Amino acid sequence: MLLDYFQGRYNTTDVVIVSIIMIFALILHNIVQAYVASRYGDSSPKFAGFMHFDPQRQLEPIGVIFLFLLGFGWPKTINVNSRNYSGRGRQEAMVWYSGPLTYLAVAFFSVLLATVFNAVNSPVLARSFFLAASVSTLHAVINLFPVYPLDGARAALAWGNSDVRRIVQQIASYGLLGFIVVFLLLSFTGIINGLISFFLTLFIRIVGLIPGL
Repeated sequence: MLLDYFQGRYNTTDVVIVSIIMIFALILHNIVQAYVASRYGDSSPKFAGFMHFDPQRQLEPIGVIFLFLLGFGWPKTINVNSRNYSGRGRQEAMVWYSGPLTYLAVAFFSVLLATVFNAVNSPVLARSFFLAASVSTLHAVINLFPVYPLDGARAALAWGNSDVRRIVQQIASYGLLGFIVVFLLLSFTGIINGLISFFLTLFIRIVGLIPGL
């Protein structure tokens, strides 16, 4: 985000609002995952404190720094016990997938607020909340891909067949380099932007169905 600010793409209001919403989104991401895990009978994240709105417990300092600098960050990873889940990994996968769904929920409500501010003739705030929706959607989209250590990779390792797990593990073996290469390929091919556009357009259309907006 700060890079966008210094390059003139963000103003001060944008940085403040996007930062607040995304810090909230990172924490909520973990709380929801811990809640879903608890519902499936795995209390490990709950006992580790991941169901509390505690920034010190939830936030990863490096992830927060990357969020402020580049607009993409991550919280601490919740700890799960795979032996507490049934359904051949399906339940554990649902725990991990609930993370991206949380980012999408935050994006939807940000679009809703942007629409409200636009309706009351506050274009500056409308712009900032829509940017927050875009950033939150970016987090959701990226975390859907099965690239370790993203949520999608953890879900694939829990639920995927042997071929899927092998591919995820092969990419993971390259460490940060593998993650960067996959991310760059997804960016240059337009896949990430296409998915972000899809979700944002969907949210705008849903909000547009609300009377008065």
